[in-house]
Amino acid sequence: MPIRTPHFPDLLFDAARRLRRWEGALMALLQRHGYEELHPSLVLREPHEADCLRFFDGNELVALRSDFTVSLARLLSQRFPEPPPRVAYAGAIFRRPLQPWEPVERFEVGCERIHEDPEGRPGADVELARLLLAVPGALGLRGGILQLGHAALLRVPMDQEGLPPALRDALVRAISRRSAHRAAEALADHPAAPRLLAHAETLLEQLDGAGGLQALSRSPYAGALTRELEHLHGTLEALLPLLPAGLTLRVDPADVHGLPFYTGPTLRLWAPGAQQELAAGGRYDGLFPELGRPWFAAGFCVRLSRLLDLAETRPELFEPLP
Repeated sequence: MPIRTPHFPDLLFDAARRLRRWEGALMALLQRHGYEELHPSLVLREPHEADCLRFFDGNELVALRSDFTVSLARLLSQRFPEPPPRVAYAGAIFRRPLQPWEPVERFEVGCERIHEDPEGRPGADVELARLLLAVPGALGLRGGILQLGHAALLRVPMDQEGLPPALRDALVRAISRRSAHRAAEALADHPAAPRLLAHAETLLEQLDGAGGLQALSRSPYAGALTRELEHLHGTLEALLPLLPAGLTLRVDPADVHGLPFYTGPTLRLWAPGAQQELAAGGRYDGLFPELGRPWFAAGFCVRLSRLLDLAETRPELFEPLP
């Protein structure tokens, strides 16, 4: 079981066995699909992220990596003139916790799909979603929920209305809390309030499945979101025949968590009893251009630390260790 002293977990026996088994099973799954492992340095020489764990190496301020995605992006943009199409990673990150009970050291396995052709986005997104469908089986997790969203469902209307940053943030917070009245308070007397509130209502209907997406046709921004809705329909059609037993597929148009980072479809894996998602990812086409590379990217991360906690509190959700 994980023992935190105070925020760094000591993994005892079964938990240590699970971690090694899960890392091996997930990396084998990714490698079978053409993802090659990269292992960025644990130490960051340019600690830009505010939640980094920082210390001095002599007179030089350094940090432990707080995120694989950014670390890999820096490595890839510096080392490769053309992007490797599929990369995988496994290991620990170190991040200052937002809550006192959260660990500083966290174990993750994940992958990234990188490409230069913008037309490759739909195929890459479906590829990642299909991979995530296989993750519960690789971990021995009995069932779960794969949730699909799309960051552009809120980003496009806000861009179209030219909302200033503070108002955008307030609206995102309101939608993330599933609160229509907070959205109304945030928009107040803004000229676009009637249109944006009507759109928020369609996002907050707790839509589920391809049929439910038809409700978004009532949105004032339906015409501007045609491509995104077609993409979600196509992803659902591709995934439903592949859905493993015990795994539910649902659509959540109001998933706006991480909106400043994600630019397109999003993925989250949940399990009964889990307070937070066990895996998460999506499309983030803004990352590599910020580093000087005109590349498109998407990926997901499996949060093994959360899975270890879940296996401790809800062991019936997992196949027993052999």
